[in-house]
Amino acid sequence: MASAKTLAPDRLDPRLRDWIGRFERSPLARDVVTQLEGRAQEIWRETFELLRSQSPEYRNAVDDDFTAESKNHCGELLETIVRIAAGRRLHSDPFAFVRRHAEWRARHQVPLVASLHAYRLAHKTYWGITRELLARHRRQKEALRAVAMLSDFWIELFEAVGAVLEEAHAAEAARIFAQNTNAHARLIDNLLAGVEPAGMEERQLLALCGIRAGMKLTVGVFRQLPVSDGRPVDSEVALRSLVRLLNQVLPSSQFGKLVGLGANEIVLIAGCNGPAAQALAVHLTRHGFSRKSSVGASAGFGLDKDEITQLPEAATEARLAADFTDPSRLLLRFAELDLAELVLHRVDKAVLRLIPDWIRRAYEADTEQELFRTIRAFARCSLNVKETARQLDVHTNTVYFRLNQIKARTGVDPRTFEGMTLLVTSLRLLDRYGPRLR
Repeated sequence: MASAKTLAPDRLDPRLRDWIGRFERSPLARDVVTQLEGRAQEIWRETFELLRSQSPEYRNAVDDDFTAESKNHCGELLETIVRIAAGRRLHSDPFAFVRRHAEWRARHQVPLVASLHAYRLAHKTYWGITRELLARHRRQKEALRAVAMLSDFWIELFEAVGAVLEEAHAAEAARIFAQNTNAHARLIDNLLAGVEPAGMEERQLLALCGIRAGMKLTVGVFRQLPVSDGRPVDSEVALRSLVRLLNQVLPSSQFGKLVGLGANEIVLIAGCNGPAAQALAVHLTRHGFSRKSSVGASAGFGLDKDEITQLPEAATEARLAADFTDPSRLLLRFAELDLAELVLHRVDKAVLRLIPDWIRRAYEADTEQELFRTIRAFARCSLNVKETARQLDVHTNTVYFRLNQIKARTGVDPRTFEGMTLLVTSLRLLDRYGPRLR
């Protein structure tokens, strides 16, 4: 009688019985596969080298724990393959080890596509070894029959384990998502407050998200663009869709990331081995985020930071940068902001009372536009009268006349640095805040 842990071949599902039967009818194929027993280390090393060169998704995941788990899984897979070929008793759930493997990978955020790629490369490794062994066999007809049998077997086996892995990975990922939603939100809130993860759960979650010591860190703030055609838009649905898109397009091989949905905005905490804000902007631009029609959102990024304690600064910088985005520049780094424009944006309203009354009254009445145009052009031309006249398409004497008028009316000489700074700053403040604000 079969034990509780193992089953005789006649108690297995039809697929496994079919494989065992094929090996019974092809003794050469059985002998070749059973000779692989004890070669798990060699098979693992060959497959792992292919993975590191061909699958960039693995690069941020490889550590001592990952290596140990990968070796163990390779050994369990080979043991199961040999048991099938030799017709030995199998566990009641022969692919339970695949489910454990998938759950471990999901908990450690190894992308499913990378694990499936690993199986494809393992398939290639097994097929290459057995084909090479059979190519040296002296009985060619028997060898060709074994090759044909093993060709089908390797395809079917790795399709089967791939399907088991995919299902188990999806189920575990869904469970983790439900469990970690609150922990994820708390971790983001703490990081944005500059608080280092203290508990084991938070530290593990941070590591699972790929954010590690030594990375450059930054914060990105994403906001939905207003819809110009008047159609109603469910803002929360649109932002949730953008959260999923960000998780998809930012590869774990390049970025560690935490993406959270806040009040009318998405906050991204990202880590990178190089300049983080610049790398994010470049990558997202390549994926269409700089086009209004692609994602319907704009984003600002803070300066790079070395420590979690500096993330509150990065969040403030990201929101300021997001304030300056518009349809002509949807992605903006804080480092790209114009200093004068930023100072004007952050000005206290009491400062507006220092604007000369003549400029305020003329601006409000929409008069003296020629003088205003002359002030702006004179500033752009670095106080060069001839260049200003050329740009305005007037005689130089006209420019001199207008500059003298400005000095006579305001007592401010626009031909001095201090005078021009006051006049241009006043106009820029009025452009931003309007003449009635006091």
